[in-house]
Amino acid sequence: MTQLMTKKTLVSAILFAGIQVVTAANAQAGWYSESTLLDADVSGTSLNSTGRNVNAEFESDTAFGGAIGYQYDGGLRIEAEYLSTENDTSAIDFNGNSFSGNTVAGSLETQSIFVNAIKSFGNSSIQPYLGVGIGFSKVESNIAYNPTLSASINDDDTAFSYQFLAGIDVPFSKSFTGFVEYRYVDISDVSLSRRGGGLGGVATTSQNGDIDFDAFAVGLRYSF
Repeated sequence: MTQLMTKKTLVSAILFAGIQVVTAANAQAGWYSESTLLDADVSGTSLNSTGRNVNAEFESDTAFGGAIGYQYDGGLRIEAEYLSTENDTSAIDFNGNSFSGNTVAGSLETQSIFVNAIKSFGNSSIQPYLGVGIGFSKVESNIAYNPTLSASINDDDTAFSYQFLAGIDVPFSKSFTGFVEYRYVDISDVSLSRRGGGLGGVATTSQNGDIDFDAFAVGLRYSF
């Protein structure tokens, strides 16, 4: 009988703890802020012009994000997010001529502002979510290549961007929620000037294309 009562007490305690976690997961409507640490993989970028095609490869690197938003009843969140990435150049293919190692240098940086709409699903303590965002990105390219590093794409541009997000929220308390996330970001129709270096002098062309990257992220959200 004592063992039965002990088991009932233990089960009740577990159920109570579960209810508390679910209550934390189903956060009340209100403002929140969050910080995000990402591993951004700019796997390949094609920038094309007439007779001057540049395919660039970049190293995967750490990126940072921050957002402030409002959570509505029902699991909908609307937020404004700032996202910053910087990826070192690892290789350049220019019209079929490949450069890597010490024949390439520089990096590609992006700074983006997004407005995101994110929806959580279910009532469990761990909640999946999906989201979409639109905004604008400033792209800064500081890339040099060829054996003498005399050719370069050293320019910046601002372009429309969008992203898709999918993740899982894990509440730690009523105020703090951790999350893991995957996102895809596309910066559309970027135009950057390329300066060629070689015999015959310097020629400038406009390189046009999209910059897209995948990112896996972890973050922490604080509900006010």
